[in-house]
Amino acid sequence: MALTFFSLGVTLQVALIDAGTSAGRALAASAVIFSATSQFAWLAVREGGGSDWAAVVAGWVVASRYGILTTSLVPRLPAGVARRALAALNAFDPNVAIAIQQPTASGVEREFWRTTAAMMLGWFSGITVGTVVGNVVGDTAQLGLDAVFPAALLAIIGNLLRTRDGFVAGLAGGLICLGLLPFVPAGLPIILSVFGAVLAVAPVRGRS
Repeated sequence: MALTFFSLGVTLQVALIDAGTSAGRALAASAVIFSATSQFAWLAVREGGGSDWAAVVAGWVVASRYGILTTSLVPRLPAGVARRALAALNAFDPNVAIAIQQPTASGVEREFWRTTAAMMLGWFSGITVGTVVGNVVGDTAQLGLDAVFPAALLAIIGNLLRTRDGFVAGLAGGLICLGLLPFVPAGLPIILSVFGAVLAVAPVRGRS
């Protein structure tokens, strides 16, 4: 996980600097925002000719999924407002996906923070290296760095995809996302693909 987020951090910083962002500003933004997908959404809108406000909204829409992730994580954690609030602030796709597969509350909390620590270690070292090397890296796609995060995320949710509900949710969500890509603003297809989970659990709720 640390290696994955290291690669992601390097890729993002190189992309930001290539887009004309100063090295200092790129480093500060990545350290504070800590959401590569939001920043990539911002870049996509800006490079597509969109305004700053449109780019910020796109980044916000992509980041709104963290609220959904939090609602699935927090009830599984041990009791305590402070520890749950702290976990909610650090809820991202990989650490939540790994944590909620644990059978006990203590296991959920342990794996969540272990994964979070690895993510942060890789991320902050990656954005530092990416800021230093800047344009020296060249095209990140040629190095395969752009494929690291999607591949890692697919591996993380592999166990969930082996279940019926997980498979239906993944397939439906993927089809929703692909179908919307040509028609809606960048970032929105990912958010709307969450309705794939609704399609997966609806029959179960109906039978119960």
